[in-house]
Amino acid sequence: MSFLGGVFGSPRNRFGKKILEQVRGYDAVEFAQFDAEAFEIAYRLTNGYAAKLNLDTLYRRFDGKISAELFEAVDTLLLPPDAPEGWDEVAPKLRPVLRRAGYGAVQVAGVNGRDLVLTRPALPYLSELVVIDLPSTVQFVTRQDLSRWGVDDEQVYAVAHANLTELAMSTLTAFDPGQGVRVLDFADDAGENYVGSLPLVAGWLAGVRTRTGGTPLFFLPGHLGMLVVLGATPEALPQLLELAAERHEAALRPLSAVPYTVDDNGDLMPLRVDEDHPAYAEIRHAQAQLAVGAYRSQTERLRAEDDREGAIMELLHVRAPDGSEYTMTSWTDGTTNLLPAADFICFVTGEGDVFRVAWDDVSGLVPLELAGEYDPPRFRVHDHPPAEIMTQLRALAR
Repeated sequence: MSFLGGVFGSPRNRFGKKILEQVRGYDAVEFAQFDAEAFEIAYRLTNGYAAKLNLDTLYRRFDGKISAELFEAVDTLLLPPDAPEGWDEVAPKLRPVLRRAGYGAVQVAGVNGRDLVLTRPALPYLSELVVIDLPSTVQFVTRQDLSRWGVDDEQVYAVAHANLTELAMSTLTAFDPGQGVRVLDFADDAGENYVGSLPLVAGWLAGVRTRTGGTPLFFLPGHLGMLVVLGATPEALPQLLELAAERHEAALRPLSAVPYTVDDNGDLMPLRVDEDHPAYAEIRHAQAQLAVGAYRSQTERLRAEDDREGAIMELLHVRAPDGSEYTMTSWTDGTTNLLPAADFICFVTGEGDVFRVAWDDVSGLVPLELAGEYDPPRFRVHDHPPAEIMTQLRALAR
């Protein structure tokens, strides 16, 4: 780190901290915290409403400069005057959205806030949340909202999906059988049409497959819009993954560079290919990148909590000398560990012996207990297994 960077911080951090001062100055704000890595402010109002204010758009719009116009924009985003109150008024404004797993976790001073924002797993390392679509911003639906409206989770998700039915039906006209590889770019630059949420709507994926007569591929590189690929071939897939990676890198809020397809039930699932597939290496890279990013944010958040139930272990993205990529975590002896799901577990013994074993091989010999409601998931383990099991694990080391 340079001297200036260490003393004064980056322009983005200074921008974020200045906005944090403004947010904390509102009487209606009970708690606010700036997350420099996510470049957002998590806050909670005195009425129980909890949300996040993402700063990317503001930073670009005002070129990183602090001004009266910036503070007015924050006023509008933080405390929108047109926020609906009752269920009948809010229901037509609900929309489903995809975010990185754990995005809905809002830490509130003195309160375990991991479940404040309504969220549920949708795909590996991606979660489905629901927003209230307002003219100038969106508000994430919280569990306190559900209590106030007198509705349950399933009702909120069902209504949010139903609100996209007209859009889903209208987009099906874009899909027709054709020859060759076709890439359809469903853009949503203004964040107004929620077209990137269509894969969540029941029946839409099946409708796409029926109209095209094939199995489409989907890319969700950012939180807005999506790419749909028709007629993809194994030879074309590496180039398509390169396009998705570029979009992912350029996105204001990156989501996933992983390719998705449709399973036999008509649901979205990650594309799986054999090791001899031309795009195997690129897909493994995208999968590892997504997993490590989700776990990194979760690890930092959990380590900051005072009441964590064990050592929060990291997920590492490793590139081997032969170019292959995999994920790995560590299991330390003598304490409770909360392990992220990984390709390999690295054992470090008191004798200085270090070896790694494939996750599936470990789970075949040792119970890996799923711990609580972590998203992404974590597994609870304690001391290293008995000596006879450790001997078997060493024999399986790679």
